[in-house]
Amino acid sequence: MDDLVPHVERMDWEGLRKQLKQTGIRNSTLMALMPSETSAQISNSTNGIEPPRAFVSVKQSKDGVLKQVVPGYPRLKNKYDLLWDQKSPEGYLKIMAVLQKYIDQGISVNTSYNPEFYEDEKIPLSVMLQHLVMFYKYGGKQLYYFNTYDGQGEIDFKEDQTELAPGAEDDGYCESCVI
Repeated sequence: MDDLVPHVERMDWEGLRKQLKQTGIRNSTLMALMPSETSAQISNSTNGIEPPRAFVSVKQSKDGVLKQVVPGYPRLKNKYDLLWDQKSPEGYLKIMAVLQKYIDQGISVNTSYNPEFYEDEKIPLSVMLQHLVMFYKYGGKQLYYFNTYDGQGEIDFKEDQTELAPGAEDDGYCESCVI
């Protein structure tokens, strides 16, 4: 992992290590990243450390259908890297390996592939295995899902196609952005 980000100590970590040997550590100070699919829907946020799948996603549950817009869309739309636009999960996996070094518990990391970027729209097993081995080589602990884009649950959002909700003013927000 230090091939990706060289280790440079900026604090007195050796002093902290000595103190912890003497006094111990409480579990409440350990760090974990939780899965956030459901809580992201409730709080209208993205799914934690994963790139958003689209600017507008459709989430379905037993309680109904929810159109979810990425936070800050009008102001931040050019800053988002969407999941299905990535040609390879390699960069994301390297970032997760760097994060894993500083997270106490294992991060459940997903890989995502868009068949449009592969010959005959088929993702070779050798490519997936190459990413799997690379992730563990850099210190990743758990690959969870190998996702493949199928176009379900995402809306191909184009600003010129937006319609305003009844009674809404044209302030740059799409129908899904207006409550």
